[in-house]
Amino acid sequence: MKPLLTIALLPLLAASTLRVAAKDAEAFLIYEEGDIERVWLTAATTTAVRYKETERAVDTKDIRISEVQSIYIVEPPEMTAAVELFQARKYSEAKEQLAKVKADYVGIEELADNPSTAAGYLELECLRKLGDLDGLNKSLEKFRKEGLTREYQLRQIELYAMWDAVRTKDWSRLQSICEERLKERMPGSQRAQVGYCLGLALDAQDKIFPAINAYNIAMTADTGASEVITSQAALNAMALYKKDPELQTAVKLWGTKDERPNSTGQQHLYEAASLAELFQLSLGNGKPLPKEHQDLLKYVKKIDVDK
Repeated sequence: MKPLLTIALLPLLAASTLRVAAKDAEAFLIYEEGDIERVWLTAATTTAVRYKETERAVDTKDIRISEVQSIYIVEPPEMTAAVELFQARKYSEAKEQLAKVKADYVGIEELADNPSTAAGYLELECLRKLGDLDGLNKSLEKFRKEGLTREYQLRQIELYAMWDAVRTKDWSRLQSICEERLKERMPGSQRAQVGYCLGLALDAQDKIFPAINAYNIAMTADTGASEVITSQAALNAMALYKKDPELQTAVKLWGTKDERPNSTGQQHLYEAASLAELFQLSLGNGKPLPKEHQDLLKYVKKIDVDK
């Protein structure tokens, strides 16, 4: 049976600094006996929730969280729409929608998996994907992670320290963070982030091939699904290849009697050319290969002929 409201609970909510959500959140209170009650949440603390029994009700009731087995909050339609924008890679539009969802449901942000915190988390991700690291840093200062329960979300919050090192161009610290993170097991999308940031750190220190190897992690860890990182990692790697003195020599000797097909420089040239071709096919996410790298494509033809 559903527990009755106790008089002792009322002062608990009245005395708390309770913020009422701008919008009520549809939810289900699940009791240990198996009973399920559909409600609309209006406010919450870490110990109690306030709710309406129907969507249009005026009166509210309070219940201790300890009196229910769990609370399942239904994803609001506007959150679903924002997630669809995010998944469609429309990050600027998604960010605006997520900011509204975050504000509308802030009154229940004390609860696990609440829409306000979930929207705030995706808003941070939009800022990261848009490359707005200053905005990410400012938003992170105000973000409360207590409503997050998923391991990948909590790890991503930790990975923002890595992105802050990118923001401040603290390359030695960034390299140290990334090298430690690569020892961990994590989803491909997060491994791609670590590889990319390690590439940036090594790139800034003129460590050409270690940086290219790191960028390769970014391009392959989640098979190119992290489109922003994948595209930029490929461009950065091509630029690094061109800095290689041996590759530069191979370009000069290309097509001459002194050409050395089995030299290290020519092998690097083949790799760079293949990367340029792959950028056009998939890694560029629909973007054309920049003019400064289009010269690499002529070396792909040489590879095909040799085959």
